[in-house]
Amino acid sequence: MNQEIILTQQEGIATLRVNRPEARNALNWTAQAAFAEAVAQVAADSAVRVLIISGTGDKAFVSGGDLKELSQHPEREAGERLNRVMREALGQLTRLPIPVIAAVNGDAFGGGCEILTACDLRVATRHARFCFAQVRNALCTGWGGTGRLVNLLGQARALDLLLTARIFSAEEAQQMGLVQQVVDEAAGLETAVTALAHSLIQLPQHALAASKQLVYAASQPAVAATNAQETSLFVDLWSQPDHLEALAAFREKRKPVFGKR
Repeated sequence: MNQEIILTQQEGIATLRVNRPEARNALNWTAQAAFAEAVAQVAADSAVRVLIISGTGDKAFVSGGDLKELSQHPEREAGERLNRVMREALGQLTRLPIPVIAAVNGDAFGGGCEILTACDLRVATRHARFCFAQVRNALCTGWGGTGRLVNLLGQARALDLLLTARIFSAEEAQQMGLVQQVVDEAAGLETAVTALAHSLIQLPQHALAASKQLVYAASQPAVAATNAQETSLFVDLWSQPDHLEALAAFREKRKPVFGKR
């Protein structure tokens, strides 16, 4: 691992930490590749019984792709790469035969929320905020988030969050079922997640793996079809005028002006 993604393991509990606090833990190309590599390492390590995913600091969990870097790559191939690397990594998360816990230490925006949907359990600090912000950048989800979000929350809530791109609190996230537990502070988050991880380790490993496999199998055909369509739409949107305008507006630090039909 490089220093942008830190993977550690202790007593069967692996922790994957996004370590880019200066960029609100946004994932640049290097961090995306390292994230995928870390997931692959966990998949190959039979000693790991639980995986925790979190971010460094208390400001952000993950704020999606790094727009500072991505704004320099409007070409279609960049959209294909962004879609492929993280979509495959998050898909592998759902296939891991171990519980995956998101320790939401701060804001989860855009792709950060997509990462949450690929985790099995989610615990958030009370000050964390959430936003499926993709449409603000003239995009749809690109990392498999739509299919998983619909399965988690249902069609109506998914439409609300994806179409409005509104920011919502940890309390609302808990009320709608996106997170299972909200804690008061960072120290409380670490304590709560560690306790949850240790409780899972005490349970029979093969039964946990079977239960997780069955839950995902129950909706897998629909999600697979949705993901294929999501990939096509995301890549098409990447090189469209509205997204190019969003990238230009980010570089120029102004509000984007999107075209009309």
